[in-house]
Amino acid sequence: MELGPYVPLESTNCRLESFLGFGSFGYVFQGVNERGKVSAVKIIFVETSGRTPEEQEAEKHRLSREYKLIAGKKHDNLVEILKSTHKPFTVEDIQALLDIPCIQDRDDIRATLRYRLFQAEEKKQIPTLSIQMELCGKTLRHWLNINNEVDNPNLRSVRRNIVKDMYDGLKYLHLNKIIHRDFRPENIMFSFSSNGEEFEFPVKVGDFGLCRRVHSEYTVTETLTPFVGSVTYRAPETNFTDYSIPADLYSFGLVSWEILQVIKQKDTRSMFHRLVHDSQNHLVIGADWWFPRWAELIIQLTKRRVQDRIQGCEDRLLMGALRSEITVESHKQFSAIQDFLVPGYIVNINIKDKASKFYYFKVDHVTFNGVNALSLQHLSNVICDQMDIDGDGNQLINIETLHMGEAVGNSGFGISIWGDNNILESFKCCNILAKVMENHERSILRQSVDWEAFAQRFGPICIYLSKSSESCIIKNANLRNAFISGARHGLLDIECNNVIQINGLDHSTKNLDAVNLIDNSKRSLIRLDFYKN
Repeated sequence: MELGPYVPLESTNCRLESFLGFGSFGYVFQGVNERGKVSAVKIIFVETSGRTPEEQEAEKHRLSREYKLIAGKKHDNLVEILKSTHKPFTVEDIQALLDIPCIQDRDDIRATLRYRLFQAEEKKQIPTLSIQMELCGKTLRHWLNINNEVDNPNLRSVRRNIVKDMYDGLKYLHLNKIIHRDFRPENIMFSFSSNGEEFEFPVKVGDFGLCRRVHSEYTVTETLTPFVGSVTYRAPETNFTDYSIPADLYSFGLVSWEILQVIKQKDTRSMFHRLVHDSQNHLVIGADWWFPRWAELIIQLTKRRVQDRIQGCEDRLLMGALRSEITVESHKQFSAIQDFLVPGYIVNINIKDKASKFYYFKVDHVTFNGVNALSLQHLSNVICDQMDIDGDGNQLINIETLHMGEAVGNSGFGISIWGDNNILESFKCCNILAKVMENHERSILRQSVDWEAFAQRFGPICIYLSKSSESCIIKNANLRNAFISGARHGLLDIECNNVIQINGLDHSTKNLDAVNLIDNSKRSLIRLDFYKN
């Protein structure tokens, strides 16, 4: 790719390689530094026509507010501001922008830059603010334009994840006494993806050009400018100067409604007006896959009168609906969450049913906690034929299963794990169908046996690690049968009263007490020193 010239961004030192957008906020380019790291560079020209030097300084101060308020603040759900400079642009600097290859076919951009060139020729230089920030992917508006034409059930967990990320980003701003004032889909960004994905998580709140500091989360700042932000999403009180945090939450409520109820953009203004000004609450049609009580929350977030609204992100009802910890006490409840878990969730399992069921969870970074089974009437906190965990970074802690093995005859799994860096700790499997073997396999069996043949010979498998799994840990486990494949797993403090077969590469073991061990693995010199404590 042919790159553009360096522009005078002394604190960013970036070469501009592609054009991302422009408007009243300025020009945004994708930049790359000498080390090849990419970022977004926003160039804002301070308007000087008809303004005194004092007025120009005031405008520079207003424009730099975005950097000053957000600088140094890092959160996964905020676009990070990296650097900023106030160096003026000269004729040569603007001509360098005009010469960048990526805008040669953009007559509209070149026309505005030629006007700035004329200003620079007249005044020798133009006051300019350049801000370097984290490069992101497409906006939420792009995603909604593609995905809000029809309600695709496969995207429901994605919609929930977007709303959760938006909330976390906005909550961080509010905890830092910052009000966004322009919260809308155009200012919500997906993450940048090096592999070309346009809609990568996490989602981030961006474009802080209208941000202002408020005295506290619930007090009113009297000097806020009225009529700022998008008319479609802004709260009624922003027509005046006495607004604060609830105005952001109003916008958040409308955006979350648009996402969850799959509202088309052409219908948003009409639907929003009818809900807010005509109190047509029946328009909010909740679904069982939404967050708990979210339809009620949308109505409370978007009340016309600010005093009738939820006042802050820490409102108990709002936080309760978005809490990331849930408890399930039946197979029905456990089944209902299978498709809607997002990273960070904690699932407490206290199933009281005596029936047996199969589960499949395709999740990353979710924690499953078993409630102490000793207090229950049955033997375990998960009665299952099979529980598959497909993903990375999950944790299963204090899980007890009553494993019947009925899913595939007598060849089912208790827990099967497909993915990397998963942890299974304090696990007990009550496998009632295992075929107890005499203690002689350790010395006579060392051949490759697949899991189906293993299960047919020894009974259902309590723990199965797939061939594709890597770097998982099983710690403090009591079981009947286990079948371990993959690479670089850690097996610690395991008591097996029947058979364990270990395949794959580079596993590490410590305190592995198995009545019968079939070891087909190939080992490298790997130590578990970091587990000693």
